[in-house]
Amino acid sequence: MKPPLEPAVELAVEPAVEPAPTPPIGPPSSRIEILPITGIGELRPGTDLVAEITGNAPWLQDGDVLVVTSKIVSKAEGRLIPAPSDDPAAREALRSQAIADETVRVVARRGTLVIAETRHGLVMAAAGVDASNVGLDEIALLPEDPDRSAQALRDGIAETIGADVAVVISDSMGRPWRHGISDVAIGVAGIAAVIDERGSTDRHGNVLTVTEVAIADELAAAGDLIKGKLSHVPVAVIRGLAYTDDGKGSTTLLRGSGDDLFRMGTAEALALGRVQAADGDGTGVAGLHADVLATLSAMALDAGDGTGQAAVREGFYALLAARPDATRRACAPGHVTASTVLLDHEGRRVLLTLHPRVGAWLQLGGHCEDSDPSLVAAAAREALEESGIAGIQLDPSPVDLDIHPITCSLGIPTRHFDVRFVGRTPPGAEPVISAESDDLRWFDLDALPDNIAPELPELIRRAASRSSL
Repeated sequence: MKPPLEPAVELAVEPAVEPAPTPPIGPPSSRIEILPITGIGELRPGTDLVAEITGNAPWLQDGDVLVVTSKIVSKAEGRLIPAPSDDPAAREALRSQAIADETVRVVARRGTLVIAETRHGLVMAAAGVDASNVGLDEIALLPEDPDRSAQALRDGIAETIGADVAVVISDSMGRPWRHGISDVAIGVAGIAAVIDERGSTDRHGNVLTVTEVAIADELAAAGDLIKGKLSHVPVAVIRGLAYTDDGKGSTTLLRGSGDDLFRMGTAEALALGRVQAADGDGTGVAGLHADVLATLSAMALDAGDGTGQAAVREGFYALLAARPDATRRACAPGHVTASTVLLDHEGRRVLLTLHPRVGAWLQLGGHCEDSDPSLVAAAAREALEESGIAGIQLDPSPVDLDIHPITCSLGIPTRHFDVRFVGRTPPGAEPVISAESDDLRWFDLDALPDNIAPELPELIRRAASRSSL
């Protein structure tokens, strides 16, 4: 079946005089078309998006790439928050709360503008929360899992009309050091999102060492030439591109924390610079302070778990920015502590201590020492001291952050900014009670004691679900 008669953008590429090396996706395309899918109306939660697309574009064919605006995916999946249309202040308050709920890390903030990392790993203005192209009584969130949504569309189109297509779900982003927004890929299925050309040789004999092309982002931007923000065309079709699929979805587009030169926001960078200036060799209290910042910054948070961990982490950042001595127990306003939810080798039991001052069963842990080379080392030291068990393995990524008031060894009211890790003991390990405990016992995960700290059962559940140990 022929495509519709709507105008298309055609990009004609002249053949090179000397053929370049063949990229991983196959030979260069000599012509690429961008076609609109028109006729898709206003979508509501529960709308069959596959039926909307195939009903208005039965002409789709193998090899097409669909670029789908994330907003219609969010609408169809019910990712909408009701908001009062007659109360702008209340609407803005709901939007602000939604941003906080979707945020796992604030990267930068200026006035009301927040650049935040979402639980998807995306760094976006307002954590992707959007009040445009929705009703005045709604606020839209990003799709729950854009890669899964892209794959569902791909599978549904194949089942409905038999076309083997790739799908890119796109959303708008600003770019550092550049004015204006551009669409990028947040969900991908059926096509490799990044083309790795490192190791290839250009026509002049130069070996490419850093060239990785974000082809999915380029397709998202190209599709927006037809879709736009005001055209009521939410889906574009790109035809004529040669591509392959690596099965990795959009994950290859996300830069890991170890390679991200701009990971820290201004507040984090200032705090880190302050402690490094205090002790340039990176040891002692300054080195531990810097390690706490790095550990918190690299910590992946799930905004959907309802624990408010992103907001708790901001409290840690505030303390660390204000107090270079935040890792010392002498810091009376509050100080960082390290604790461990210690499980047995099989992950079926948890070792708890009956805390003498709190009078409740708690996980193992305590204060940091200036001699601790890192925060996880502090947690490991405390776990060894309080359990008597050698060879404990700790996951270096914290499972939880908590701020609570306490009167500790200072003898005055303070707050513990507790960073909680997960540990496993070696097989057959037997604990030895220390002077810091009134009692020390193993408990089955489904038979915890009655006088346990209120938040600990959920923390233990989350710790037991860790598969990295």
